Amino acid sequence: EEERRLMYVAMTRAMRRLYLSHSQMRMLHGQTRYNIESRFIDEIPEELLKKINDAKSVATTATQRTLSPSMTKQKGQGGFRVGQQVQHSKFGVGVIVQIEGQGADARLQVNFRDSGLKWLALEYAKLVRV
Repeated sequence: EEERRLMYVAMTRAMRRLYLSHSQMRMLHGQTRYNIESRFIDEIPEELLKKINDAKSVATTATQRTLSPSMTKQKGQGGFRVGQQVQHSKFGVGVIVQIEGQGADARLQVNFRDSGLKWLALEYAKLVRV
């Protein structure tokens, strides 16, 4: 609740425009961490937001440099890939952080905004790309 109050104060003090940003990927102790945007962004009416992602080409290059070659090529069935945002009916929005296995044995580790890290069997997870 304190975080929500701070966000409200910051937003109401903006004079003309408010720029919000978030890091989609970070390196922490030699490991790549994929982040999702703040839950407070979802509470802002869509008509007040203008989402810009000018760093797509830079992010792709940075991802290829910082991830191991096996991770950048890591794909499960259905074309899911590490770093991709997905939606789950129970856990909500998350980012794929790891893929293991093939076919019926394929499973994904997803970092969900509200539920944390979860391992899901791809065959049963019914994930939707965001």
